Amino acid sequence: MDHHVLHTLVEDVECVGNDGDIHTLGVLMSYETVVHWGMGGMPPIEGNPFELARSSCLHAVEVARDVSIDEAQLLDFAANLNAGEVRSVANGHLGENLDTLSDQFEDARNAVNFAVLFSLLQFGHGFRHELHEFCGVGASKTITLGTRQMRAAGDLCASRLSKVEAREIRRWFGLPVEPALEELTMQLLTVLRQTGRLLERQGFADFESLCRQVLTSREATQFPAATLVRELANRFPAFNDQAILADGSHVVLVKKATLAAGEIRRLAAPHDPFYSMSEDLHRAVAPVDNVIPAMLVYDGVLRLSPALHNRIHHERVPLPRGVQEAELRAVALAACERVVAATGDTFSALDLGYYLWRSGKAPGKREFARHHTKDTIFY
Repeated sequence: MDHHVLHTLVEDVECVGNDGDIHTLGVLMSYETVVHWGMGGMPPIEGNPFELARSSCLHAVEVARDVSIDEAQLLDFAANLNAGEVRSVANGHLGENLDTLSDQFEDARNAVNFAVLFSLLQFGHGFRHELHEFCGVGASKTITLGTRQMRAAGDLCASRLSKVEAREIRRWFGLPVEPALEELTMQLLTVLRQTGRLLERQGFADFESLCRQVLTSREATQFPAATLVRELANRFPAFNDQAILADGSHVVLVKKATLAAGEIRRLAAPHDPFYSMSEDLHRAVAPVDNVIPAMLVYDGVLRLSPALHNRIHHERVPLPRGVQEAELRAVALAACERVVAATGDTFSALDLGYYLWRSGKAPGKREFARHHTKDTIFY
């Protein structure tokens, strides 16, 4: 997708002014502002996104300046994991963010539409302090409740997403008119409307119709999950999760697109085995956000430079989207791969990602400091 097309897509998105009224973004929301959130700033993914993530994150370990892996602690951590518990965590109660179950959907279509939308909107962690202050809940619960409210209010189809209004965003996600939360409101509005319009322009009524077409392609016969993740990333800027390392190289992370594949399997496959993607979903990478690196730091698997440690654990200031933030996520992804290998592949990196995320909600670990980045819509 060229930059001109992306610019026209965001040019007429509506936003909320400080007065609470809806205004057309126009000059306010330029292409450059959207790139500031990460949307549209990265090239298309060519090849298997899981393999690209593994190789680029392995390179990140070699060039990282502020994050490293403690090999001895990693082996100790891996040795003490309960493989059965890791494999089964996605099938049980996962807390405020992931306790939606497959039997809550009447069919696969509705489950897929919710799974992809839920994954698309998995961002906003950078505003968790403001959300607690003004809304009384954190980012996870805000997004979960908002997505459920969207589903309860109507069909999750392309035409509806493309016409979402700011007042609806505020109502669904419980966001008051507060300057500290306006950027999050804008991010949600931009992502929803842009994605809905792209679905329409590509001729799809909803996410399920797109996913079904992708998964019936020749390539998907052998690599369904990888093909779907790549297509989500290449068709929708809000799924094209990549970053740039200190040496100028690109690192592939695809957190939300990978999570979408996992959520489709979890919610839709019980209704239709077509969505199990069993041929290669076990080869998916960990969907790394800010919780997974923090849990690996907590367990001693990751080591931070004094400067980065001080910023996260003492200053507790936002970490801008950039090299340090990319290193945290990329080295964490590589560490997850090594943990899986150390256990003899007794579970997948995707399962480990779910497990580490869930562990971050446990007492004690929940209070452990983690980085937060406001200028991203990737996590």
